[in-house]
Amino acid sequence: MDRCCQYLYFSVMEPPREAVREPTPAPPITVPAFFLYGEPLRPPDERLVHIETIAARSRLHDWVIRAHRHRDLHQVLLVDRGRVEARLDGRAVALRAPAAIVVPPGTVHAFRFQPETVGTVISFASALTGDLSGAVSGIPHLLERTVSVALPRQALGKTDLTRLSKMLLREFGRSAPGRRLALAGLLGALLANLQRLLPGPSPSGSNINAPDRDLVARFREQVERHFREHTGIGEYATLLQTSETRLLRACLAATGDSPLELVHLRLLVEAERQLRYTSMSVTQVAYYLGFEDPAYFSRFFSRRMGVSPRAFRRGGAAAVLEPQTPRS
Repeated sequence: MDRCCQYLYFSVMEPPREAVREPTPAPPITVPAFFLYGEPLRPPDERLVHIETIAARSRLHDWVIRAHRHRDLHQVLLVDRGRVEARLDGRAVALRAPAAIVVPPGTVHAFRFQPETVGTVISFASALTGDLSGAVSGIPHLLERTVSVALPRQALGKTDLTRLSKMLLREFGRSAPGRRLALAGLLGALLANLQRLLPGPSPSGSNINAPDRDLVARFREQVERHFREHTGIGEYATLLQTSETRLLRACLAATGDSPLELVHLRLLVEAERQLRYTSMSVTQVAYYLGFEDPAYFSRFFSRRMGVSPRAFRRGGAAAVLEPQTPRS
């Protein structure tokens, strides 16, 4: 994503010039939202950890998991043997085992697995990431964006990632005292091992203190609730019972981005999803995202993405809702 306009300022107070604002339509999302794939939506237990093999669910669907999203769940897929083609918010990737995929909440994702692919799917509630962040530095950076990466076998062999995934699967399958605590502990250890295998250092490093990590996590929660309202950074600071200065320092230290940039990024992610996966017009998308002037939304999008919303939609039309047939 183009970061040249990192501190671009926008305000929904800019009035429309001639048009009268139309009612905001309910977005006709064509991508279903599930609790777990194929299961009706329901609020997850805030300490939920769910583990299953890749085969347990995908075999029932001929190894194809069609495009869908989860509102309140993170997912980590570890592929031990086989091959997978994935689409993550329209981006296509093909991976051979060993590989890892991280799917944040709200991400539209689809998979086509090679039959009899072996691996594990780990799902856990968004609320649990706060506890994990306090125990393992860099976890928010790992979980806040999609990751799809092949894992070097030699480096993988020096970690406990495979063993921990098997331990999680075993612990999940039994009812024993302390089960929830054991699952949370094993999950934290697994994510720490996965983090060691990913290329590049975490921008947050190990120098971020726990209060700052907690503040940024709470800020992200508020952004998720209010980004369509174009809430000001001062209002976010008030909601979080902190100052704008402290919020700025915490966000820069933990993510490398300002609070305003994080709000802009969230708006852009949602704009991409609506343009790619709904039949709403660009004007309707602008109103849905809280912009009072569709032309201003187009300028905001174009300056950040380097392409107009209409051109983005034309270019993204090829990113269909299902993975393509794997190559032989």
